[in-house]
Amino acid sequence: MKKLVTLAILPFMISCNGQKNSLVTSIAEAPLQLENFDFNTKLSTLLPEKTKSKEYHGYYQLKSEMMEVDTISDGAFVGSEKPIRIEYKQQSFSSRDILAKFGNEKFNAVNLVTTMDGKIMLVNALIGETDVAKTKRFVETLDKKYGVGVKSKGEFIDQSFDIYTWTLKDRIIRYSLVIDNEANTLKIEVDEENKKIMNGEKKAHYKGYIYVVKSEYKDQIFGEVGSGDFVFLENRR
Repeated sequence: MKKLVTLAILPFMISCNGQKNSLVTSIAEAPLQLENFDFNTKLSTLLPEKTKSKEYHGYYQLKSEMMEVDTISDGAFVGSEKPIRIEYKQQSFSSRDILAKFGNEKFNAVNLVTTMDGKIMLVNALIGETDVAKTKRFVETLDKKYGVGVKSKGEFIDQSFDIYTWTLKDRIIRYSLVIDNEANTLKIEVDEENKKIMNGEKKAHYKGYIYVVKSEYKDQIFGEVGSGDFVFLENRR
């Protein structure tokens, strides 16, 4: 039996009524619930000490996802930069894992942005492979729940993509549908019966990126956060 594992290389239980702090657990143990995410959730709950990589400093291991911690400075003056936020960015993931959910939609990888004192500003999750029909159903579900979202076009380098945005009182929800030609993807097929590891066939497909931004921090996120999976948060011509 062959199982397909996708590793993306880039330039990481819960109440049905939302993130009740007493029930939230590590992302490595149960999928992060995004639909009613509680921004007061402590980072140490989602990424407890035991999820820190034992091999690599500054990384967390969430099932197959390897998440890197990156402290971002304002860059105002060389040598006197001021740290302004911390980004937790996935460096690899498996298409077999479910690390987050939004309603019935399942996501394979997670990214986070926090203030310097650990307050969560943005949660992001990635579907490693999806399609237009599935996206249409997901968008229609969000339209029914939050009102019709605003559709716009994004562009990153020479790639254009669709962006859907819902602006709520306390948060902004954004979903981007992006074509991936797998130029920067290592695909591995594991034959467990014969104990073989082989290169998987590359093929173009869609990826889905969902972003949930706390409204309080929108000016510190939009136009500022733009590396890793965050490049598809907005138009970056």
